[in-house]
Amino acid sequence: MKKIILILLILFSSKMFSQQLNPDNVIGFWKLQESGFYENGKKVSKEFDDCRLMRNYTIWDNGYSIYNYVEGSNGNCFPSEPRLTLWRIVDNRIQFYIDDYIFEDRIVKINQDKTITFETYIDKKIVDSDKEFEKIANTISYDILRKQ
Repeated sequence: MKKIILILLILFSSKMFSQQLNPDNVIGFWKLQESGFYENGKKVSKEFDDCRLMRNYTIWDNGYSIYNYVEGSNGNCFPSEPRLTLWRIVDNRIQFYIDDYIFEDRIVKINQDKTITFETYIDKKIVDSDKEFEKIANTISYDILRKQ
């Protein structure tokens, strides 16, 4: 009986504390704060200058979003053409798509400091004879975004 109660308690607490992603969590104007990848379970942050930190997402409640990608270096920033897509929530992820083509499929984590983290979603690990390619293809990157 004690084991059953313990199992029920664990299941209940995991449901209670699990993060439920909903549109209110992602709607807004989000500016890049930090970006990088995970290596051996540790975050490796990329060095970004002011140009790259201008990257942002605008996510509207009508199902549309715009991603603004900026490259260059300080004093010489150049934005790409803004990418207009639709967006939807699938489980704990956000997908940016047009028709059947998914531009981005990112796991969303809501942080205590009111930022969100987008992480690479990999459905199946890629196995390849080129181990360097395999490592790059399976790398999980992250973007921490702050709502403006």
